[in-house]
Amino acid sequence: MKSNRKLYLLVGVAFSFLLIAPSLSLSKNAVASKVDTPQKKISKSEPIKVAAVGTTGFGFSEAATDLKMTVDQVLEIVTDGNMQKDVRSRRLALRKVIGQRFDFRQMAMHTLDNVWSNRSRKEQAEFTRLFKKLLEKSYMHMIENFQGGKVHFLSERVKGDYAFIKTNIVSSDRTIAIYYKLKRTGKEWRVYDFLVQGVSMVRNYRFQFTKVIRQESFKGLLRRLEEQTA
Repeated sequence: MKSNRKLYLLVGVAFSFLLIAPSLSLSKNAVASKVDTPQKKISKSEPIKVAAVGTTGFGFSEAATDLKMTVDQVLEIVTDGNMQKDVRSRRLALRKVIGQRFDFRQMAMHTLDNVWSNRSRKEQAEFTRLFKKLLEKSYMHMIENFQGGKVHFLSERVKGDYAFIKTNIVSSDRTIAIYYKLKRTGKEWRVYDFLVQGVSMVRNYRFQFTKVIRQESFKGLLRRLEEQTA
């Protein structure tokens, strides 16, 4: 693999404003795992509106309520007039909110799969740091490029400490399906994977990262992530 080929973001699968490196194709097997419990429907007629944050009355489970709170906060930040003029402050605020809901260490661990246990604590920490920056960049691009749209919570499945929540981001010209997989951690529900148009972030990156590690090395993967998130 040539050194000038970059490791591009998962969100490029769904959005034309990002590209995918030709050498790092998507895994066809990256499909959501489903929880075998009855599906609880959430009204499509009550979307979260970008300019009207803090909607209530959906009858959510704890998992969906926690996720909705984060979505509300994110939308409030991207629609704030002062934040729109100050990119640095907006990005810092978004990272803080996203970091409270997304379990980046769990994501990093599952993305590396068996490779994780063979790395030193220092290597694990460095990979998690870079992977966190990559996902933050992906998610922020996704939200910022859909200003003026609406977020619809469609349905949820909850089984014990795990939940699977379906949402759509709807704008005037397109609809993107974003599904979240959450796990209860203490009193909170944390996102450990999300799917864009049916493609699992964790499985997709695992496929790409494994390929880079085999063709180059783990250090080569870290170098690529450093370049991509600079």
